[in-house]
Amino acid sequence: MNFYDENFLNEVEEYTGNPLNKKEDLKKIIGFVKEGKNEKEFNDLVFTAKYVCGLMRVINNASAIPEVTSLEQIKSDLNENIKKGVGMLKEIISFSADDQRDYFENTYFSLTAQNFSNLSKLFSDLEAVKKYLNYQKRFSE
Repeated sequence: MNFYDENFLNEVEEYTGNPLNKKEDLKKIIGFVKEGKNEKEFNDLVFTAKYVCGLMRVINNASAIPEVTSLEQIKSDLNENIKKGVGMLKEIISFSADDQRDYFENTYFSLTAQNFSNLSKLFSDLEAVKKYLNYQKRFSE
């Protein structure tokens, strides 16, 4: 499975039926993955992003889910996995040019409400990538 080709993100959008929020940044990340030959790290990142998005949905809908008994534990798990995902993303971009690392630091990693919103959108896009990769995997078997 080669997610480096030009049409990959368009295929993700077509599969999910939704436009990606941070498509240009995803293109950059995929470029860094390709340059650094760290596809495994990318796969770990999209898995973690999908998990984070799932936890966020549980927290947002906790009152309607009777199985949720410890919201504090879910919030703690969410916080831990956001940090994990950010660490993975930092590792992927670590070999990029200084201006690219600065861009990601200023857009996603600094602790501001806007950056948390940006990070949530990026994780949502990464979740869409994971769903599409899972679909491709099932389709090719």
